[in-house]
Amino acid sequence: MYIKLDTKSEISLYEQLYQEIRSQILKGDIKSNVKLPSKRHLKMDLSISMTTVERAYDQLLDENLVYSVEKSGFYVSEIDLLKTTPKEVPHITKPRQKTFRLALGTIDTSIVQRDVIKQISKVVFEQDDLLNPGENSGEYELRKAISDYLHFNRGVSCSIDQIFIGPSTEFLLQQVLFLLDYPGMTIENPGYPVVKKVISHLNLTHDIARVDHDGINMNDIISNKNPVVHVTPSHQFPSGVVLSLKKRIQLLNHALENDVYIVEDDYDSEFRYTGKPLPSLQGLDQNDRTIYMSTFSKSLYPSLRLSVMVLPKSLSEKYYREKLSCNVSRQMQHIVARYISEGYLNRHINRVRKIYSKKMRNITKWLKTSFPAVGVDGEHTGMHFVLRCPNRDIIRMVDKYNLISKNNYSVHNHFNDSVIVGIGEESTEEIISTLNEFLNEIYG
Repeated sequence: MYIKLDTKSEISLYEQLYQEIRSQILKGDIKSNVKLPSKRHLKMDLSISMTTVERAYDQLLDENLVYSVEKSGFYVSEIDLLKTTPKEVPHITKPRQKTFRLALGTIDTSIVQRDVIKQISKVVFEQDDLLNPGENSGEYELRKAISDYLHFNRGVSCSIDQIFIGPSTEFLLQQVLFLLDYPGMTIENPGYPVVKKVISHLNLTHDIARVDHDGINMNDIISNKNPVVHVTPSHQFPSGVVLSLKKRIQLLNHALENDVYIVEDDYDSEFRYTGKPLPSLQGLDQNDRTIYMSTFSKSLYPSLRLSVMVLPKSLSEKYYREKLSCNVSRQMQHIVARYISEGYLNRHINRVRKIYSKKMRNITKWLKTSFPAVGVDGEHTGMHFVLRCPNRDIIRMVDKYNLISKNNYSVHNHFNDSVIVGIGEESTEEIISTLNEFLNEIYG
């Protein structure tokens, strides 16, 4: 029996010896009832300790791969051999993920407060008590910090026990749909792609509602008669329009009168560049019909993977009864909790709002001066805007420059004149350079 051990391997010698013998038994190289080398023989032959040999043989005995005969030694047990068929290493075909210029969902990483996050992280990871499981709904410290933050900054009214944490709004939306017994939905068109993905994966029925200059079309909502409506009222994605107060009241009244729940995705409302951020729809709701969602991916950084939802009382109680969980590490929750409660988040958002406001202002000012024929929508809030080239079909040019068409987020290809411009990651100069080249080819 040939056995080779690697003394430089991180795998212990006894484990290597055990694996070698086990492999030869399972492959049939060592037949049933064949006597194995004695412990002393292996010790001398492999230049290892008796303890190493004994531990390997004990492991084989525990798995009934060998049996011992008193004063005789160890023998291979009678077992069925592991059957194998020759096969090639499989080639997994994955769809190619397209990357865009002037992309959405990315940020200028230079503005992230790395030193602060590192400092807080060091303190948090020294807390041994966080190594054990915490509350399923999310850490109390984080939910308390979020409660204070949302009340002050977004006008959200709730108790701490109505706040739930998750790794993404996609994850939280799936939990909401479970709590509502997988209902039919009305969604905005064009609209947020994650919502469409969740609906598709869960095979749910849905209808679309048009987006007007003042937000989602109420006639479409009323005619669809679905028990759930998903909206992005503070900065509609991707058009950038704001749901008017008139329509907010109409939507809330419709929800009350028809037993409808509204899912409010408040994804980048902090970044409003003209006046204060608009209060949340949830804060206006007096009848517990709104499910509020938000994420820290925009306000902090995209790879953070931490989102929050505020549920009405009845759905909160069902969440606890069903024993759902947040699936976010306790350490990350405590890092974000301290970042909020110690005032860093407010200061960070104020600073970043000024940076993106200046960037948005400079880009749109250049556009209106250099290309007065184009239209710009949604530049008052958020980290993207819609660039329109009226009476032009620019789809071919959008593809050529690897930009994002507004059609990508619509059920119907009604936006051949529109491109969505993300301002998060690239500098003002880089964005202007790309748009200048793109528009010069369109307008000549």
